[in-house]
Amino acid sequence: MFGLASLHVADYPVGLESQVTEVMKLLDVGSDDVVHIIGIHGMGGLGKTTLAMAVYNFIAPHFDESCFLQNVREESNKHGLKHLQSVLLSKLLGEKDITLTSWQEGASMIQHRLRLKKILLILDDVDKREQLKAIVGKPDWFGPGSRVIITTRDKHLLKYHEVERTYEVNVLNHDDAFQLLTWNAFKREKIDPSYKDVLNRVVTYASGLPLALEVIGSNLYGKTVAEWESALETYKRIPSNEILKILEVSFDALEEEQKNVFLDIACCFKGYKWTEVYDIFRALYSNCKMHHIGVLVEKSLLLKVSWRDNVEMHDLIQDMGRDIERQRSPEEPGKCKRLWSPKDIIQVLKHNTGTSKLEIICLDSSISDKEETVEWNENAFMKMENLKILIIRNGKFSKGPNYFPEGLRVLEWHRYPSNCLPSNFDPINLVICKLPDSSITSLEFHGSSKKLGHLTVLKFDKCKFLTQIPDVSDLPNLRELSFEAYEFSASQLDLS
Repeated sequence: MFGLASLHVADYPVGLESQVTEVMKLLDVGSDDVVHIIGIHGMGGLGKTTLAMAVYNFIAPHFDESCFLQNVREESNKHGLKHLQSVLLSKLLGEKDITLTSWQEGASMIQHRLRLKKILLILDDVDKREQLKAIVGKPDWFGPGSRVIITTRDKHLLKYHEVERTYEVNVLNHDDAFQLLTWNAFKREKIDPSYKDVLNRVVTYASGLPLALEVIGSNLYGKTVAEWESALETYKRIPSNEILKILEVSFDALEEEQKNVFLDIACCFKGYKWTEVYDIFRALYSNCKMHHIGVLVEKSLLLKVSWRDNVEMHDLIQDMGRDIERQRSPEEPGKCKRLWSPKDIIQVLKHNTGTSKLEIICLDSSISDKEETVEWNENAFMKMENLKILIIRNGKFSKGPNYFPEGLRVLEWHRYPSNCLPSNFDPINLVICKLPDSSITSLEFHGSSKKLGHLTVLKFDKCKFLTQIPDVSDLPNLRELSFEAYEFSASQLDLS
């Protein structure tokens, strides 16, 4: 299928043929009376460029002229749009040294000099609207029968440019991923059976991302099973810079608020229900930032959103986000903005090394295989005056806290170890309070109804010792009040 190749596609084109077939259907090369612009989109490292090259090689002979503009993002940043236009015009017109005074002049020249030519044009790795505007403004810039293929991580760019025919590149299935890893690691299809188990675990770790499979496979070429085992554990702790560098391009293109929402999800909220994340973001950002979620999906940093489902992103995208956060303070986790690692959280709480930089603590992973009581400093939250979200879903703590910061907006602590909240806690900013299966007996504040004016969620499920809660009758924003699975009669609960 790839015998006509003039561009090097891939050493091991695993899973490529079926994708080429799907793109060929969209291109409809046999229709010579129309111009089709096709978009290929997906996250970094999936092989969008590889796919575009394979298609280019297969159909280029059907056109008068063809041009593959690779690395549009990088080249336009380095040399500007005029340079890209000059390269394009030189290639398609067969003229050397085309000089342009502005990108507008280049756009005009493309429009007028190519409108009668049947051309094939690939724009690889587009990341800005201006690039499309300058090079492929409208289909009628090119002659009948022309085809343009755009690869990008940002689906919204294709929508903005009214590209209706699009193909989303997905991760490899397990069999194809195993085959690609095997070819890169051993340069042959048959392998020693002793490697099979560790290879399967690498495939699981890579989650079908071709970039990761190629990098890991080539790095471990000729290594023993023991070396593979060791390397895999290292990758899990410290992802490959070669992989992260490619994935971070999408993050770098985000606006500041979008970066924060992405890091919140990558570090803490992947796997949560979308309804939970919606409530948390409303509490965290006052005005909800859910419109940023659509941007993250379009830029291939989040998987498609269904509000009935859980938050999902590729495992290596999550690793990339967590690595970015970890680099804020790799040696002192208490100086990071977000904490999610049980080891880091316990270290900070035990040694009282938190700082005002900490805003989110989210402990929902197991602390250890065997549950042990966590000994910690009950004054640990005193240094965290900017802590806004505290979620503890795992761990048995030895004692309750002496202090919570006033700015706390989300408090969720399963098996909360004290019979009451700190007496000096002013919950004026508290929006969500969940204390399931805890030792709490009462929730009281002086002037509580006024102090709890922002409260929207109040849950005490399975709190068998609870006997008193504040008067909630005049809380204007309370939406959810839950006392599920009580083991005592209603007469024992004082709601006055």
